[in-house]
Amino acid sequence: MKNSKRYGGRVQLNRLKNGDISYYACYKLGNKKHRTRVGKKSEGITESNVIECRNTILSEARHGVDLSKKGYRYLTFDALASAYFDSREAHNSSNRASRQMYKNHIQPSFGDLTIARLDDSLVNELQELKISDGFKKGTVDIIVKLIRRISNYGVNSKLIPFNPFVNIKLFHNYNSRQRYLTNEEIKQLLAFVSDDIQLNLFVRLALGTGARKTSILAIRKMDINFETQTIILNDFKRDNKYTSKLNKKLFELIVKHSRNLANHQHVINENGKPMSSSKVYRKLSQIFEYFNNGLDKKDAANRVVIHTLRHTFASHLAIADVSIQKIQKLMNHKDIKQTEKYAKLSSDSGMEYVENLYESVS
Repeated sequence: MKNSKRYGGRVQLNRLKNGDISYYACYKLGNKKHRTRVGKKSEGITESNVIECRNTILSEARHGVDLSKKGYRYLTFDALASAYFDSREAHNSSNRASRQMYKNHIQPSFGDLTIARLDDSLVNELQELKISDGFKKGTVDIIVKLIRRISNYGVNSKLIPFNPFVNIKLFHNYNSRQRYLTNEEIKQLLAFVSDDIQLNLFVRLALGTGARKTSILAIRKMDINFETQTIILNDFKRDNKYTSKLNKKLFELIVKHSRNLANHQHVINENGKPMSSSKVYRKLSQIFEYFNNGLDKKDAANRVVIHTLRHTFASHLAIADVSIQKIQKLMNHKDIKQTEKYAKLSSDSGMEYVENLYESVS
């Protein structure tokens, strides 16, 4: 019995008298060493097949499941990703962008690997590769979050029995954006979009609900409850729905705008068709340059972008002393840590006590 020169002690070869080769996978579980026969060269087995079998055995032991059941052993990450994207086909604009991101950044790294061969190290390597290629950490985080969503979908839909990625760490766990629009800047922005009916409605919905761009563009007339003055929003990032209250002026605007729309039609549309995400981006980017005059293009914390409208919604709630728990619910944040960054804007943050802090001893 000899060790493979390429794979060392992980693969062993037994040369048979008839010239054939029998392959064995070698591994350790706990303190005990194991050797499992995989097959013969004449049966089409190669050293790489042995390594794949070895990885599967170790993965099964690590997660406590038998991947040989229901074809799990042969499911690739590509197949899982395809199922994920197909399940979201109705969400065209965001889904197309995610598909392209997967094709460009994830598929080349481990799309062809089976679920049993995936682990955190592959994601860590991908992060290092993208950083070395000059990608910003925030962009790499978006790629990694897509990997998370695909694998979580696999578990939730019972396509796979476990999540192969156990402890993926992001570079930035939460958005570091600081800029929000003041009341005066909001007036200026609304003046800029006043002549564009669809863009005006988009901006007012973003400022009035704090919803993300994809959620606003997906609103149909059927999502509006005209009795309670509320609207159902699809949060494609969290893959759930939540209800938002509309203020009186925004509600009256939507009622007027959607009067002649069919129930299935999108509220923000062009000639009956949903307005594209790219068109909204192009139009607003030109307007936002007014607010970004003199700012470096890399200054993500202070530049006004579409997401600033969502940030503005939450910031003004905090300034009005709405509790962090309520803001979390209105923003549909999963983790309250995402919302806590707005606490510093509250008048009840303790800042008013600083002025008289040491008055009695000075």
